[in-house]
Amino acid sequence: MKYFLVVSAESIMQIIFLLPRFRLLNGLKSYFLKLMGAKVAKGVVYYSGVWIFPCRGLVLGRNVDLAKDVLITTSGGVEIGDNSLVGYRTQILSSNHVIPPNRGKIFVGGHLHQKVCIRNDVWIGANCIILPGVTIGEGAVVAAGSVVTKDVDDFTIVAGVPARMIRKRD
Repeated sequence: MKYFLVVSAESIMQIIFLLPRFRLLNGLKSYFLKLMGAKVAKGVVYYSGVWIFPCRGLVLGRNVDLAKDVLITTSGGVEIGDNSLVGYRTQILSSNHVIPPNRGKIFVGGHLHQKVCIRNDVWIGANCIILPGVTIGEGAVVAAGSVVTKDVDDFTIVAGVPARMIRKRD
């Protein structure tokens, strides 16, 4: 029964989040996320193809912009602050597989859940990957294609794989 409910919720989400980003439809998407346990402020924009699951543990601030094909896993918790931009095809991951010790079987190794915090006024470029446990500080910029494995300080520009500080914002 649980499997049926999960697959049903995923199917409904896929249909809803394929809709275009008209204001009324963005409201429908926010309403769906709230029904699934997320906390969503006003003014969030969802381009088509956004994927957020399982939804509980998600907090979206005011005027967050999630571009086309953004993927967010929320099992560990994800907070995105006010006026933040998340670029095309970015992945925000709050859980990961555990590598078992002593050559144990990976398939049954379990999961590690860690919260991701993205503060206010952050710009995450296209095709970035934000890994579990990361905090991205207020006013930070993550360059396109970066993989963020460690915390990013406020008003810092990072880039690369793994992401490293390029400079502070003036």
